[in-house]
Amino acid sequence: MHKCPTCKVPLHGWEENCPSCGTKQVVRDSKRSYGGPQTPGVNPLPFVLGFFIVGIVAVIAMNGSWIGQVMRRGPEPQDPLGGLNQLQARQFIEQRITEGLTSVGAKGKFSWTVAGQPGDINSASPIELTVDTSLADRNSRQQIIDPIKDYMERAKIPTLTMNDAKSHSTWTYTCQLRTPSPDENSDGLPPQPAAEGEAPAQ
Repeated sequence: MHKCPTCKVPLHGWEENCPSCGTKQVVRDSKRSYGGPQTPGVNPLPFVLGFFIVGIVAVIAMNGSWIGQVMRRGPEPQDPLGGLNQLQARQFIEQRITEGLTSVGAKGKFSWTVAGQPGDINSASPIELTVDTSLADRNSRQQIIDPIKDYMERAKIPTLTMNDAKSHSTWTYTCQLRTPSPDENSDGLPPQPAAEGEAPAQ
């Protein structure tokens, strides 16, 4: 507070004119516009720090929960055979073998047989596949056959035979077919094929 220099009346400091004598005053308080002290503003810093701390605690807690485990593990790996049925697997095998033969400059003739009798690729029964070809390099059979071994069980092909006219060799690849359980359909095979090695060349 201070006093009016003219009439010595005590003033608060926010009066522009003395209420007693009307003398103009030097205003000292910047809050004079509403005649009193201004309410302090809200400091946002504590709220920001609070949210930050809560976020860190939430992340730490989530890492120890099943949600954190799922996030760290990522998406489940997809079974490359999961979307193929029996016929599609057979068509895929024929296509990949054709592509492999073409890549080494050879052609192939495909023969499907059921119990030694001529069969059809659409047969619901297990079916054998014979590929007659002529390879410039007999060792190229590996790059042709190896990629399709995993599909033999899904295709229900217990035996795949490759005859090479140039080297007069025959290679036989076998696969142990699994008997499906009663709650599976004819194409409900597990994603773990059991293709086995090749028989000695003849």
